[in-house]
Amino acid sequence: MIGIAEQDNYKSIAAAAMVHKHTLIARSPLDINICKQLNILIHEMGLPLNKIVIDPTVAGLGFGIEYVYSIMERARLGALANDKMLSMPIICTVGYEANRCKEAYASNEEFPGWGDLEDRGVLWEAVTASGVLQVGASILVMRNPAAVKVVQKNIADMFNK
Repeated sequence: MIGIAEQDNYKSIAAAAMVHKHTLIARSPLDINICKQLNILIHEMGLPLNKIVIDPTVAGLGFGIEYVYSIMERARLGALANDKMLSMPIICTVGYEANRCKEAYASNEEFPGWGDLEDRGVLWEAVTASGVLQVGASILVMRNPAAVKVVQKNIADMFNK
C-alpha cells in the first residue's frame, strides 16, 4: 500500500500507485462527504476501486471515538446500500492515535489513580482497536505487541461464540 493520499496531494500519489500497481490509502478528515469525494476523484484518475483503502482518520479512546464510530458506521451502511465509493476496506492507525491520548502516556506519578502506565497504554490501544473493528475496520495498524495479543484474543472470542 502507498499513501497517504489526501485532498491536497492525491494526484501525484494516485499516479504513482497506478504506475507501480499499488493499492492507495485515501485519508479524509473524519468527514464522510470528503471521504466519498476523494474516492471519486482518485477513481476518476483511473485507479480501480479495488485499489483504494479508506483511512477515515481515527481518534483514540476518549478523543472522539464516538464521532469516529459514527463516521465509520455511515461509511459501512453506505457500502451495504451499494454505494461503490464507500465500499472499500477501511484502515485505522490505532496505535498512533491511541498513544496520543494523555491517558495512554501520563506517568504513574502524575496520575497514580489511573493504574499502571504499561497496562493502561495496552488497554487504551486495545479498546480503541476493538471499537473500530466492531464498526467495520478491515486493517489495524497497531504499535504495542501486547495490545495486538489482546485484540487477537477479542477477535477469536467473537468468532468462537
